[in-house]
This record gives sequence, C-alpha cells and structure tokens, in this order.
Amino acid sequence: MKRFSFSLEKILDLRAFREKEAEFALGKAISERERIALRLQEIAQKRVSSSRERSPSASMGELIAIERYIQRLDAEKERRLEELAAAELVVERKRAEYVETTKARRVLTKLREKKTAVWKGERLRDEAEILDDIANSRDRSDV
Repeated sequence: MKRFSFSLEKILDLRAFREKEAEFALGKAISERERIALRLQEIAQKRVSSSRERSPSASMGELIAIERYIQRLDAEKERRLEELAAAELVVERKRAEYVETTKARRVLTKLREKKTAVWKGERLRDEAEILDDIANSRDRSDV
C-alpha cells in the first residue's frame, strides 16, 4: 500500500507560515498599543504628582513652571491618545488578517483530515481483502 500524500501539502505549509507571520504581526501591534497605553498611564501619574506640588508656599516662578509642565503633559497626552487610536486600528486590522489566514489554513487542514480518513478507510479495506484472500487460500489448501 502506498503512503498517504496530500497534493496540497505545500500550499498548506505556506498557509501555516502566513498564519504564523500574521500572528507575529498581531502580537507586535498589540505590544505597540500596550506601550502607548503604558506611556499614557505614566503621563497621568506625572500630572497627578505635579498637581500635588502646587502649594500655597510655592513661589510664583515654581507655580508657573509646574503649570507649564502640566500643560506639556496634557499636550503629550493628547498626542498619545491619537497614537493609541491609530494603534487600535492597526490591531484590529492585524487581528482581521490573522483570522483570515487562520481560516484559510483550517480549510486545507480539514480537507487533509478528510483525505487522510478516506485513505485509512481504503487501506483497512485493502488489508481486510488481503487477509480474506489468505484465509480463503488456506481453506482451499486444506481441502
């Protein structure tokens, strides 16, 4: 009996490779989004601590410096929020690409599984026929 061979094996391998690439790209996009979100948290913490530094005992120069620093943090926060929105769009696009590549690979995987099952069934049937022939030839030789 010949070995099982799936004629679309190279295409299946290529689709599996593309799926891994898409998974890596998705992970990279998620990592970038999380980096931006972490930076936003740092900005928020700096803003809170700077706001606490404003005290009645602080000089006018110190208060102006703190206020300017807070304004700069607010401007950076706005930029980071825009980056976060853009990163979110990239993550969604990469997630959709990953889902598509996974579906494409699964289709071929299912087809391969079905063809393997058919091949195994044929192999079992052929083996049963051979065993029947052997049993029948023994019966004929005994007579």
